Amino acid sequence: MDSGDQKRGGERERVPPAEVRGVRADAREADADERAVIADAREADADAREVTADKRKVNADLREVVADARAVEADAREVDADARQLLADVRQADAASQARHVEERMRAADERAVAAELRLAEANVHMQAAKEHLIAAAKQTATAEHRTEDAERLMSFADEQLVVAATKLAEATSDSEEYQRALFHYTQLVRHRMANPLQVIVGAAATLRARTDLPIDEHLALLDVIVKEAVVLERICLAPKIMNPSEDTLDPTPTLSGLASTAAPGGSSRP
Repeated sequence: MDSGDQKRGGERERVPPAEVRGVRADAREADADERAVIADAREADADAREVTADKRKVNADLREVVADARAVEADAREVDADARQLLADVRQADAASQARHVEERMRAADERAVAAELRLAEANVHMQAAKEHLIAAAKQTATAEHRTEDAERLMSFADEQLVVAATKLAEATSDSEEYQRALFHYTQLVRHRMANPLQVIVGAAATLRARTDLPIDEHLALLDVIVKEAVVLERICLAPKIMNPSEDTLDPTPTLSGLASTAAPGGSSRP
């Protein structure tokens, strides 16, 4: 053995016993952990097997439930068959009573047929009355149609009269407007012309009333002036004429449409 091996052997011999024990304890602990893992794995496998067993048990219970359901269905079918058989027996037993009911229904049907014949006869009577009412209604309808035609003719005549009345109303409205216009022009024309004659008449009359001691010739002269101016006023009021170029736009005489277009019987015009 060389010096190096001897040196390592000496170092091993110098390792403390406590460290050796700690290493052995760690090894044992690791071994215990490994065994615990193996035990856990086995326990998990056991749990899986238990779950599989539970599933198989559930499947078995389910199959048993299905078998019970099929048995119940078979019982239900058997009960249904028994019920049908019982119904057939009841129907067979009721056949005789149904035959009696049919006979009774036939008698009732005969009675209803007789009643129907009576109702048919009454309906024929009502039909004949309805035909008579229909003929009367047709006559009334014809009369109403004639009256309607008369009413339409009257309405047409009334419409024509309404048109004539509307035309006359329009003419009257136009004539009224023309009268108003002529009156306004007449007022404008005679207003300032009446001022001078009125002033002369009023002055002469006032003088005669105030001067009772006037000589007879002056008294007569004032009366002549009053008469003369009164004649002027009469001419202005009854027959106004345009006497000044400023009055050319005035037309005191109304122009009526009825006078120009319509003549009354006898050759006279209607205003």
